[in-house]
Amino acid sequence: MKRHRFFIDPRGIQGRFAYISDPSVCGQMMKVLRLRAGDEVIMLDGLGFEYAARLLKLSNKEVQAEILQRQMNKNESELKITLYQALVKKDKFEWVLQKCTEVGVAHFVPLRAARSEKTGLNEDRAKKVLKEAAEQSERAIIPELSEIKTFESALRKGVTPDTPTMFLDASGEPMGSAVTARSRFTLNIFIGPEGGWDEVELEAVRGLMREGYPLEIVNLGPRVLRTETAGLVAAGIVLNR
Repeated sequence: MKRHRFFIDPRGIQGRFAYISDPSVCGQMMKVLRLRAGDEVIMLDGLGFEYAARLLKLSNKEVQAEILQRQMNKNESELKITLYQALVKKDKFEWVLQKCTEVGVAHFVPLRAARSEKTGLNEDRAKKVLKEAAEQSERAIIPELSEIKTFESALRKGVTPDTPTMFLDASGEPMGSAVTARSRFTLNIFIGPEGGWDEVELEAVRGLMREGYPLEIVNLGPRVLRTETAGLVAAGIVLNR
């Protein structure tokens, strides 16, 4: 039987025992999953380790468990992708967070682009989606979520001479190996809004390309993908190349 997985505060790991005081985790165990003393679960410290544990005591305020085994989680990719995703409607953005977490994206940066129709984000809800998706896909970490950035700010701070970057746009060349061949450890992927990048944004990218920054404007083929699909496809291709 598959054991349920929970991210916990690593400070709760104390020798042979684990103590969970997060009320949301305690409530999920007791009221949603109806776990009982004696049940076995997997606890993740968010630092790369996972712990097979047997539940000892459960209450709304604290769960105590005995640690049976500790091991390194091996499901994280060596390549750390930061996905700069233009804001879209709530359900679509949450879908991006969920599915791209499952694929293996390490860091999300919500973007406010020129043609973005949505400008805000429920951060608490977004972090909950990330946590649940990381648990479901048996990852070792919860992806990082940055605050919303303007396109200009993201371009200025995210694109560096040391970090290969892909900008997805229909005007680009087919996605090849020029950038990804150099991206063994880190890679930025920029995904535009439903209306696409505007010419000012694209010209800013071209300017950096002329200066020699390791970035490309690429497309994913002749078919038009929705903005919430493009990042998933691009990240999946790179992480599984």
